[in-house]
Amino acid sequence: MVVAKAAALTWTHSVSPSLHIPQSFSVRDARRFRPFCASDQSQKVPVSGFRENEMIVSITGATGFIGRRLVQRLRADNHTVQVLTRSRSRAELIFPVKDYPGLIVVEEPKWKNCIQMSKAVVNLAGMPISTRWSSEIKKEIKDSRIRVTSKVVDYINASPEENRPTVLVSATAAGYYGTSETQVFDERSPSGNDYLAEVCRIWEATALKVNKDVRVALIRIGVVLGKDGGALAKMVPLFMMFAGGPLGSGRQWFSWIHVDDLVNLIYEALINPSYKARFNRSYQWDCAESGTLGRIVWTAGRGIRPALLVARSRICPQSGARRRCLCGFGRTKGGPC
Repeated sequence: MVVAKAAALTWTHSVSPSLHIPQSFSVRDARRFRPFCASDQSQKVPVSGFRENEMIVSITGATGFIGRRLVQRLRADNHTVQVLTRSRSRAELIFPVKDYPGLIVVEEPKWKNCIQMSKAVVNLAGMPISTRWSSEIKKEIKDSRIRVTSKVVDYINASPEENRPTVLVSATAAGYYGTSETQVFDERSPSGNDYLAEVCRIWEATALKVNKDVRVALIRIGVVLGKDGGALAKMVPLFMMFAGGPLGSGRQWFSWIHVDDLVNLIYEALINPSYKARFNRSYQWDCAESGTLGRIVWTAGRGIRPALLVARSRICPQSGARRRCLCGFGRTKGGPC
């Protein structure tokens, strides 16, 4: 697959004929880099030539950073969206009725009925990992993903054949591969042997227990960036105070994707029957020197504000953010198996 040579913040290449998701993205001029990364492309980027009638789509994790954008994307195309949540009050606060007419908010006891009415299910649920990792938090990171995925799969499998969803798009993570400062990973690479790799293996295996007639797309996601959430929202305030800088050595790989491109990929996976198995979706920079966390932070600093005070690893010695550098793993290459 051809590596895209894109100008800063301009995406022109794709993994399918008209899905505008490049394999790589390069900031050639640091002065053009801005903390908000990219304009809102969610309503502008075309997807593939496949056309789908209006769908009923059930989404777990819809109140999260990715889920909110996906709901907007689906609603813009007149699909019916069912938000599967554990907290109706939180969901209704995020999705007010006046802004989301027709959106269906469903609490956990009624998930089964909603899933059995759906054409497709998107599973994004899971506790965020960018927090301090105690043994209790690590258990919750794992259990929150496995529990919801298992429940979704069980409900799909229990559906009558005529009402069974036809596709399950389930998130997983680039943490599947473990960590490395030198190795390049793709979908054929073996799983790592650390904690997050174990979580991802179980997470994916749980999703793959779904009925064989249901098409499954597992998307291994890297660091998600966007102007209103994700890793960038945690980084920008430090830069605005002239205190931005790499965690630890700065040599860690930082594989990333913009939230709008990820949403367009999920949308494509829903409607395109050729999307199966596993996908990596996280962008790299053009060369090794610019793919590390240190290089990216340096470039961001030039575009926002240079660091006068650098936040070294001793400031957050046991945090989950330090351990995985805001989810930065080994260098990954995107593309279908």
